[in-house]
Amino acid sequence: MTGPGSRVAVDLTCSGLAVATASSSAVLAPTVAPASVLAAADGSALPPGGDRIECSARVDAVAGRHPDRCLADPVAAAHRDRVDVAGLSVPVPELLAAPVARALRWAGATDGAGVAREVVLVAPSHWGAARTARLVSAARGLGVGAHAVRGALVTAEALPSSSARWAVCVEAWTAGTTVSLVERTRAGLTLVDRAVIHRWDPCRDAVRDDEVARVLDAVVGMRQGRRAPGSGSTEVLARGRNAERVVDACDAGRLLSFLVPDPAPVEAALRIPGTAA
Repeated sequence: MTGPGSRVAVDLTCSGLAVATASSSAVLAPTVAPASVLAAADGSALPPGGDRIECSARVDAVAGRHPDRCLADPVAAAHRDRVDVAGLSVPVPELLAAPVARALRWAGATDGAGVAREVVLVAPSHWGAARTARLVSAARGLGVGAHAVRGALVTAEALPSSSARWAVCVEAWTAGTTVSLVERTRAGLTLVDRAVIHRWDPCRDAVRDDEVARVLDAVVGMRQGRRAPGSGSTEVLARGRNAERVVDACDAGRLLSFLVPDPAPVEAALRIPGTAA
């Protein structure tokens, strides 16, 4: 069994990549690109074996200059078998493994390479069992032990000040927002219900999209319809793309709400069991 110091938590929710160990945490970019694109950008030769998908600081630099040649949210395609990235047809397991591999490289450079690790994967709350299993399998393909927890559960545990019986967790990702209701008891955390609010058009100016209003409706619906009256206090915990606007809308509606920093959920993932996925 691995000890606390050998565990790495990787958060792939909210279209991002956060990673934490017992001693530190960081927010990295999940963007991937074929090695052929990177080679063309810096004039280097292709590695043996031809094209490979890479997720690294090199990719971050190339994405700034050639965003059309990179894939910014690789886990969004977890429901597919293959994905086209800059003309290269990539198997989804390779796509899912690339950000996890970057997180492991960061952890090795930070805490010392060569340590056997267990990876705790934070999976998007709107995913079903099939996509979550694919992510876990891709991580295990890197030679590490892996299990998953839901994003809503770690969001509910992210802030040390959280003490409400109920948490409405809001996770805003590229194409939508997931609103989840989590109950906190002495026995632990339970994901009671969830709803997905899609953006009308992810390419539009978000200010003209009524997504936040629809998110607030879902928050109120969860708060009023999925818990018994007088069963305890409720707080709204928001993170991701629209978090600040959601908190502002909650404040206007007199709902207790808090903004959750990006590293906080992945740090919480080290403290809760992975069997709750």
